[in-house]
Amino acid sequence: MTTRRTILAGAAAMAAAPRAWAQARTFYWPTATEWATNDPKAAGFDPARLDAAVKAAITDGSTSVMVLRDGKIVNETYGTGGGATVSREIASAGKSMVSVLTGCAVDDGKIKSLSQSGADFFPQWKGTPKEAITVKHLISMTSGLDDAGLAVRNVMGDQAAINAAAALINPPGTRWLYNTPVYHLMFHLVARAAGEPFEAYAKRKLLDPLGMTSTWLMNKGRDAAGKEVTNYYTGICKARDLARFGMMALGGGSWNGRTVVSSSYFKAATSPSQELNPAYGYLWWENARPGRAAAAGAAAAAAPPRYLFGGSPVDTFAALGAAGQNVVVVPSAGLVIVRQGTAPSGPASQAGLTAAVIAAMDTPPAVVRNAGQAQVPTPAG
Repeated sequence: MTTRRTILAGAAAMAAAPRAWAQARTFYWPTATEWATNDPKAAGFDPARLDAAVKAAITDGSTSVMVLRDGKIVNETYGTGGGATVSREIASAGKSMVSVLTGCAVDDGKIKSLSQSGADFFPQWKGTPKEAITVKHLISMTSGLDDAGLAVRNVMGDQAAINAAAALINPPGTRWLYNTPVYHLMFHLVARAAGEPFEAYAKRKLLDPLGMTSTWLMNKGRDAAGKEVTNYYTGICKARDLARFGMMALGGGSWNGRTVVSSSYFKAATSPSQELNPAYGYLWWENARPGRAAAAGAAAAAAPPRYLFGGSPVDTFAALGAAGQNVVVVPSAGLVIVRQGTAPSGPASQAGLTAAVIAAMDTPPAVVRNAGQAQVPTPAG
């Protein structure tokens, strides 16, 4: 008989063990035009429970839901406003794509290391306290820069200069703050490091190798002189492109035997990057330890740490965007779960959908649960 103590003990053991990357499982890799499917029963699911989990997510505002096991599509369902050829904004789920591109620049020697000062890319920081801000601080949300007065979208003027001028309100590395405007500096940093436009580098290093043919990575704005400049990042892509990104993540940074980003960087990127919020890596969210979500404010900061994916294994990690634009990866179970749509109120939340899919497995892996977390109900019929 499986008890709560057994489940938690299993989760603790998984936390101590290395993540089960591609070498521990055999994956199917889609071609440019074909993607194999698998019957839910053959893939190790209770078909009725998986169908109920996906239908609940569709009812809860999802325009697309995809469940892959070991690379094969087990369920692909589209709701109102969705479709196999429909591209949607993925909001901050795109941060994780920028994380991968940062790792590519490190692999290429364009960024010396994550300890390199940001002042090497933003010269206005040289000789100031901001010179202590490293690349790692920027991708772990611990730069110490203030986001007050900085616009997330529709920036009029040179965004790099505007955001780089943000006040330093905390010594770098001493405070975790989910800071999207300051994160936008990473587009400029990667482009300056690579010596080419961000879009070109992203296409060559990430999009083309994965076959993400329907992904658009950059919005544009104009500076005070009317010159076109990068404005803000908001990835726009279809569900299958997100699933391709998830498959690369499931492969630990590789795609069908080809290294996209080094496994050492990717492992660090999807692990706790600092002690201030152990649920955050390098622009990725993870479930290895309790932490806190992106919500700002004193109440959010004071809330007790929680596993972001209660009801899921500790090796779960994800690219998460506003209103539930999510790519969730569970290496130990060979799972990739994609969800797009409008803001969910329950079943389609990042934790709710993932937990429901896990619970629909014939032999669910060990999972963690937060205090007071309800069990996933068994569907009737």
